[in-house]
Amino acid sequence: MKSIFNDKNNQEDLFISGPGKDLEYCIVRPGGLLTDPPTGVINVIDGEAGSIPRADVAAFCLGALTQKDFPYLGQAPCISSVGGTSWVKDRGDKSMFEAQ
Repeated sequence: MKSIFNDKNNQEDLFISGPGKDLEYCIVRPGGLLTDPPTGVINVIDGEAGSIPRADVAAFCLGALTQKDFPYLGQAPCISSVGGTSWVKDRGDKSMFEAQ
């Protein structure tokens, strides 16, 4: 597992401080992926992630592509809908996913 995380970190560094740093990007770090129906609750968290349905991860990614002023461009947010620690922002607002 250590080599997997090292590879992940190296890939992220290509965007965060490497040749891709001038690109628009959002590296999504979901908690444990569930096959449950979407909850519509997507929280950006600081700390250990809980779990999140795959459909909610897809909705967050769609928001990154369609929302005019997506607040997490150039960042690597951890997202969760169930559990987790230090909840920072509730992303459950459905209007977030509408194209502006």
